[in-house]
Amino acid sequence: MKPPKDLINAIQKNNSFLILTHTTPDGDAFGSAIALKFLLEQLGKKAEVYAEPAPQQYQFLPGIELIKNIENFQASSLKPVLILVDCNTVARISYKKEIIETIQASAFNTKLIIDHHIEINKTVDLSSIKWIEPEAAATGIMIYYLIKTLNGKITPQIATALYTAIIVDTGNFQFDNTTEEVLQVASELVRCGAKPSYIYQQSFESWSENRFKLFTKMLNTVEIIPPIAIGFISKEDFEETETSEADTERFVEFLRILKDVNVSVLFREVERDFIKVSLRSKGDVDVSRIATEFGGGGHKNAAGFRIKTSFEEARRRLIEKLKACNDTLFKIVQDCSNVQE
Repeated sequence: MKPPKDLINAIQKNNSFLILTHTTPDGDAFGSAIALKFLLEQLGKKAEVYAEPAPQQYQFLPGIELIKNIENFQASSLKPVLILVDCNTVARISYKKEIIETIQASAFNTKLIIDHHIEINKTVDLSSIKWIEPEAAATGIMIYYLIKTLNGKITPQIATALYTAIIVDTGNFQFDNTTEEVLQVASELVRCGAKPSYIYQQSFESWSENRFKLFTKMLNTVEIIPPIAIGFISKEDFEETETSEADTERFVEFLRILKDVNVSVLFREVERDFIKVSLRSKGDVDVSRIATEFGGGGHKNAAGFRIKTSFEEARRRLIEKLKACNDTLFKIVQDCSNVQE
C-alpha cells in the first residue's frame, strides 16, 4: 500500500491543513485524524482538526482535546489544504445543511481525500487528489503508510491513535478484514508504545450507565426474521436515557452474535422520521450492495444508509429489498443490482 505521489507532493509543498472526518466519528475517524495532525506538525506544518465531540470511549486518545467542534467551523483566510479522512465526500461530514454549505463555500488551496470506503459517486469531488483503498481494514492503516512514506516518527501518541483506529474497524481483530498485514502493523504500533489492554478497555469496556440503559432498550425491540436480526432505537429512547447517536456504536454487532443470524440491522431515529440504518453481515453476504440501493455505502460486511421516513416504512422497504434481492441472502451480491428502488 503506497500513497499516490500527487498526494505526497501536496503535503510536502503546503504548510496549512484543515482535517475533517465523517459525522458520528468512530475510533478510526478520530485516531486517523489525530495521527495525521501529529504527523503534519512533525513536518513543521500547521494542522487543525474539526469534528463532532468525541464520545466517552475516545476521551482517552492523546490529542483529543485539540479537536475543534465542527459546529464552530469558520472559513480560514489562509486557504488551507482540506483533508477528508475516513470519508470521501463533504456531504458525510455533518447532517446539518448549514455546516456543509459553510465548508463548501470555503476557499481551499487543494482538497485531499484519504479513505478506505468505496466511492459511491465518482463524479463528486473530481478536483480532489484521492487516495482510496477499499481493501484497507482501516483508514488508520493508510495513515501508518503515509507516515512511513514521509519519514515521520511513530511516537507513543501516534501509535495509540492508530492502534485505536485499527481495533475499532477490525472489531479488535475479530472481523474478516483482519489480515496478516493488519497484525504486522498493529505489532509495530505496540513496539512504538501502544498499550493493547488499555486501549481495548477504553474503546470497548468504558460504557456509561446511560449507554447501557440505551442498549437494554434496543434489546427489547429486537425481532428475528431468519437469517436477519433487527433492532430499533427511537428518538424517545435517546431522550429518556440522555444519550446520543454516538452511544450506539457496536450495538448492531451484538445482534450478529446469534448462530443463525447472517445479517444484523439497527434502525436509529436521529430526528423525527429521519432514520439511520446500520447493516452488518457474516461471511460472503455483501450488505454494501443493499446500502448502495438506498443511497448509502460501506464495506462488504459493514455498511449503512440514511432515509427520511418512519420506522415502519424504513423497516418495510428494507425487508422488501432483501426479499426482492433473493430468498437466500448469500446471493445478494449477484441479484441486488437488478432491483430498482
